[in-house]
Amino acid sequence: MAQQVVTKQKIRQLSGSQTFDRGKVYFDEGRVEDLSVTESTASATIAGSGSYEVELYLAAAGLVGGCTCPQGAGGRFCKHCVATALAWLDQAGSLVLPDPPERISDERLRAFLAGQDPGWLVEELLCAARMHPMVRVRLEVTAGGDMHDVLDAGALRHRLSHAIRVACLSSYDDVDERFAGAKAVLREVADLVDAGFAHVAVELAEFALDLPALRDGAADRLTEQVDDLAYAVWRVHRAACADYHPDPVALADRLVDRTLARGVPHDAVPDYVLALGTEGLARYGDRLDQAWRELDADGGASDANASPTARAVRRMRNRLAEQRGGADALIALLPADAPAQDVLRVVRALIAEERLTEAAGRVREALERLSGNAELRELGAECLVRTGDRRGAVELLWPGFIGAPTLRRYQLLAGAAGEHWARWRGRALTLLREHAAEPGRQDEFGTLAKILLWEGDVDGAWRVVQDHEVGGETLLDVARERGLGHPDDVVPVFVGVAEQEIAGKQKRAYSRAAQLLAEARSLVERNGGHAGFRRELAALRTRHKTKSALQKELDQAGLP
Repeated sequence: MAQQVVTKQKIRQLSGSQTFDRGKVYFDEGRVEDLSVTESTASATIAGSGSYEVELYLAAAGLVGGCTCPQGAGGRFCKHCVATALAWLDQAGSLVLPDPPERISDERLRAFLAGQDPGWLVEELLCAARMHPMVRVRLEVTAGGDMHDVLDAGALRHRLSHAIRVACLSSYDDVDERFAGAKAVLREVADLVDAGFAHVAVELAEFALDLPALRDGAADRLTEQVDDLAYAVWRVHRAACADYHPDPVALADRLVDRTLARGVPHDAVPDYVLALGTEGLARYGDRLDQAWRELDADGGASDANASPTARAVRRMRNRLAEQRGGADALIALLPADAPAQDVLRVVRALIAEERLTEAAGRVREALERLSGNAELRELGAECLVRTGDRRGAVELLWPGFIGAPTLRRYQLLAGAAGEHWARWRGRALTLLREHAAEPGRQDEFGTLAKILLWEGDVDGAWRVVQDHEVGGETLLDVARERGLGHPDDVVPVFVGVAEQEIAGKQKRAYSRAAQLLAEARSLVERNGGHAGFRRELAALRTRHKTKSALQKELDQAGLP
């Protein structure tokens, strides 16, 4: 097995992009002090708003460790850990993870236990029971204890309800902690499956799915976290059903009833195939067909503007058809006015079956009434490229790029054209420049800058952002690349964006401004623009000398 190594990308995945970027600033600024490394460990002191101690080590599972700062103490891979990891990687050149330890097989362990003294085995079991409550519960029930007396499912139900409700009502600052708490209680429910109480886990998971906080969703800012928690509950429910094997007909009814009541598809197929079995799948299909006939009685269930329940039932019927008969079964369900998502499902099924020409034909046919669907065009182009028709692929993608040019669509065009890209490229850039010059389309100069940057034309991208009103992350991305060779040019850019943040007059905006200025300092110091940056920063401090919160953020970022 190839050795696994720690890379910057893996550190970013471990910490999250925002934390990684902050940690990289700390590393670039030389805040990692007293770095001490061995073959498998590293320790350091990080000078930030305080002085924090970091310890890291290489384990088979990856890079692990902690920090004495509040975030690190809470178990997160904080910015101080990131800075230390980058310093360690920079010094060592390569960090190789140890091979996983060789585990003793179940057969070998069973043979060992079979030869041990019964008294020793009893003491070991009792020790395991003290460490793992579910082991204790299982042993007590096996010893004749009443399950309801031994397992306090009511208390677990109350804790699960409270944890989910609190998570879904979280404030911005504690959202991660609250959802982590809900998932921790949910893991206790999942443990019931391994402990032999899968039927209790099924009941608790279904109870959780019916909680208003989870059923009705949350504010827009928490939609992603609530959906993720709901999917975690469904995973526990699915695993418990697979182990418990509840009545398949009753399970099919519960799955369909929940969809009809809430308008949310659960995609039971193929996830519940083993639990449903032949009888349950038949019941599941009959219930969905009946629901579809009732919903489509007025002829509107197939429309794009159909109710959430109709859309959910349609999706579930498609999944069931795909499970039973692949693309042909899906095509049999496809009405003439099918919405885009159903056509996409058919096209993907045809691609999976290597029926590429047929898939491309379906795309062209659907685009006659769904011409604005970009995903259809992209799938059709993928089919044509794979059949060797690159010109047809570009022609399929071209209207999407011209209608709403983006970097991704430009990249798709380049990939589809292959060796013929040179003659298409000039045409694409010319049309993009012409469109961007039209009234109301100035934002497309930002797209042009992104494209030139992607192609490596930093000078061209820099001219675009200087000549036109391009801002935001695009301006910063271009400035970062420009600053590698011309640091003095980009200092005003970073200062200008920082001023925009400061205008927000919020602590978080001040923190963002300080981060940008710290990044600018790191950039210019590496590339010889130190004096110019100091003048700009001194002027900014003077302009905002009355903003004590801002001055504090600048000080904490280590800025002069």
